Amino acid sequence: MDVEVPNARGHLPNDKKNSEHEDLDDRSTEFGDDDLNERGSAPVFPHHHGASKMIWREVWDNTTPLTLWCYTAAVVVVVGVFWLKGLSFLFVHAAFMTVAYVGFASEAMLVFRPFNTLHVNSRSPNQRIQRNIHKLINHFAGGCMFLGLIGILVHRVYNGKSVVPHGWHSWSGTVVILLVLVQIGSGQKKLKLLQYQGQQSLKWHGRLGLTTYSLAIVTVLLGLLHIDHTNTVYVWIGAVFGAVAPVVYAYSFIVKHAGYAVLDQL
Repeated sequence: MDVEVPNARGHLPNDKKNSEHEDLDDRSTEFGDDDLNERGSAPVFPHHHGASKMIWREVWDNTTPLTLWCYTAAVVVVVGVFWLKGLSFLFVHAAFMTVAYVGFASEAMLVFRPFNTLHVNSRSPNQRIQRNIHKLINHFAGGCMFLGLIGILVHRVYNGKSVVPHGWHSWSGTVVILLVLVQIGSGQKKLKLLQYQGQQSLKWHGRLGLTTYSLAIVTVLLGLLHIDHTNTVYVWIGAVFGAVAPVVYAYSFIVKHAGYAVLDQL
């Protein structure tokens, strides 16, 4: 039996109000461009109560061994920096930036590239769910980024130093923050156009996201090399690469799911 697909606001056609509906994945192969389903129609965004509870359930159901791996890698670096430098505003900066990019940003990237190798990154292929998790995790990453920024600004002012970028680490960090702001704005606009107009737009958002993530990881590594000049830093660098390696694998060898119907459980 043919099923009518709801429009961008989740409403069924007048003559099919009681029909069942599906949430279909698209066939896009560019990450971040999950805009249209396989029939060329706008995806379903149902309005309902308990949205907050729903998103946390989705996050829990899509937590994988790689999720814990990325967060653990970030914690290893944070503990190492604390052990070496103690509690200070410099530590606050290093800790929150590491958690933001090595932990949260890595997870946000992996959400869009599920793979079943050793069952370490098995997730829902439902791209609506992927978008929900990606958005929430990136909110956490952005929050940590701003806390880390406050930490380094206070540290430099307290020590009578200029807050103007002065080296490779600070300049690359400044660029990353600017790119994140662009990503926040473009991501919000992209999602609104998808929800309310069913419009596939801002295809560069995904590409820029990958670039931003890559530069952020480089910035973290430069920061760690600046903090410690002993062999201990290589342990931290190893932890960072441990989190980044699955992301590199996912985006180098895993093809995004070609859209197939996934029943909407909401």
